[in-house]
Amino acid sequence: MTEPRVPARVRRVASEGQARELATELQRQGRPWPVVVISTPAGHDAPFVDPQRVLDDVAGLAEVVVIPTGDVSWEFSSGMPPDTQVYGGASRVYGTDLEWVHQPRRSPLHFAYSSDEDARVRDRLVSDVMRFAVRAGIVGAARSAPGATPVEGTVLGVLGTRALVSTDDGGQATVAEELVLADVPLARVLAPGMRVAGALDPARRLLDVRGMLPDVAALRRAVHTTYRVGQVVLGRVESVEDEAVRIALAPGVHVRVRRAEITGNDLDLLGDLFTKGEVIAARRVPAPLDGLALRLDDVDESQDEPVPAIALLDGGPPWLQPPEPEPDSEPEPELPRIDGPVVLGSIGPAGRPTPGDLFGLRPTSASTPAPAPTNGQTDGRRKPTPGDVAAFHAGAHDTLPSPTTSEPEPEPAGKAARDLSLSLDAARSRVASLEKELLDDKVRRHQVELEVDRLLGRVGELTERLERNERRAEQQATALRKARQEAARLRHRLGDAGVEVPEERYFADDEEQLRFEVLTEWARAIPAAEKAGRPLAGYTLGPRFLASLTEVEGISRDRVVWTLVMVLTGLAQDMNGLQVHRLRTGAGGDDPVRHRDDGAVCWRVSLQVNTPSARRLHYWKLPGGTYELSRVVLHDDVEP
Repeated sequence: MTEPRVPARVRRVASEGQARELATELQRQGRPWPVVVISTPAGHDAPFVDPQRVLDDVAGLAEVVVIPTGDVSWEFSSGMPPDTQVYGGASRVYGTDLEWVHQPRRSPLHFAYSSDEDARVRDRLVSDVMRFAVRAGIVGAARSAPGATPVEGTVLGVLGTRALVSTDDGGQATVAEELVLADVPLARVLAPGMRVAGALDPARRLLDVRGMLPDVAALRRAVHTTYRVGQVVLGRVESVEDEAVRIALAPGVHVRVRRAEITGNDLDLLGDLFTKGEVIAARRVPAPLDGLALRLDDVDESQDEPVPAIALLDGGPPWLQPPEPEPDSEPEPELPRIDGPVVLGSIGPAGRPTPGDLFGLRPTSASTPAPAPTNGQTDGRRKPTPGDVAAFHAGAHDTLPSPTTSEPEPEPAGKAARDLSLSLDAARSRVASLEKELLDDKVRRHQVELEVDRLLGRVGELTERLERNERRAEQQATALRKARQEAARLRHRLGDAGVEVPEERYFADDEEQLRFEVLTEWARAIPAAEKAGRPLAGYTLGPRFLASLTEVEGISRDRVVWTLVMVLTGLAQDMNGLQVHRLRTGAGGDDPVRHRDDGAVCWRVSLQVNTPSARRLHYWKLPGGTYELSRVVLHDDVEP
């Protein structure tokens, strides 16, 4: 049995019965292909979006249906789930998986307010079709293109969600973003001049290059190779939890960063600091078992320049770019205020057709004379015209003009003629009353259509405002996080500059207080799952250590404590920024290292870099694996 073929013509819904059938068909489980439904604007016979051009772009992937706004669209809407309808010039794509039935945002609504927006809406519809077609297996599956052949070529350029490829056989093909990585822009995967290879669908000229993409294991190896410990790298926020943020260093390569590595303020809500999809800078820090670990609290985005992100394909662009500086916020445009009922011909939003344009109606004032009757006259009587009815609703008349006579009628010669005349007058009066009711119904219907059009415009404006507010919220979350980080850095700099920062003391004895701080920092800095593999080594305090900790100014106590934890857990050796090395007896590289008779070797670690008289920490490493903390010193002090 052959599979059904996607209709190759635009389907037009012309009756209420066909509208009901369409609603039922869209909600049928197992529907074989996506359906694009494009509605006409109220009062127009054709949609602003060209359905034939949409069909040309999605031929073989989806069906295109046009539905008129009015009784037909109302019938269609009554048969659809809430918030999934289409009318008034809007369009949407209905996928085959029926997720949109319960989650309407999975099938986004696209508005077109004039024919100038045809290209914009068409591009969005085509992108939605490709996304649903990939999910349904219509493209990217072996059965979808039995004649697909392997080809190679060169990328000529990337425009939006499409890339143009010149194939080696002299032809051309297109790479669709939806057929590569749906959550990564195509311009972050392919670049002009790149060599690509894949399976070409000869009917659609679509080149499927997914076979070139590395798997998650290969991407993880690339991350390990490219990003060294201590470097500031770019990542994308994948999810935000109450106590952690999950960051992607490559598609599928995620690192969970705990609150302790992000902020020291327990009152901070991570949801206020991060937005899903945001690109951020983080520092790679050591992790056990050759894993991946990040921290954000010591990154100064104004000073620490991140290394370029990895490329997903050879010769491709970095898959992430540093976030651009936020532009000055623009004042939000005022939405038109609408008071009272809708008036025929009222002014609509700038650049969009007014209701009067849509329906060919204009308000009639009391000073505007009614048009002279040109038809519908019988025996000197005239019917009410649409102008009369419009004038009536605009307030020009208290009542509609009643049928009048231009000349008095002569009395009938007999009773039969008189009765006939009375019957004729009653019939005429009834006709005039019915015509008035018909015109009133038409005007009311026009008013309803105008109200619907106004509401659709309002929905579009509110949607745009919502998108602006979401972008603004993302910017504010980023700004808040940076402000918190800057505040923490300023506190550290105050300590580095010798400004006394109040300390919380829990022990009267200085050594007990220091050991408490070291243990607390270890508990905060080392993840729970890694504590067993990164215990604090045993240590003692040299006779001059506590004194040097208070005598040497210009370095914060927090920095010293954190460095001690890195040393005592063995992490310092792998952190380039700490510059760990053995202390020698002289400045020469061949000078012997300093050691004691008990076999201990003296080591030196940087507490500061790129700072005048940068502070250093000296400590002894004993043969049994324990440590003796010697002194905090200035850069030029090379004594143990």
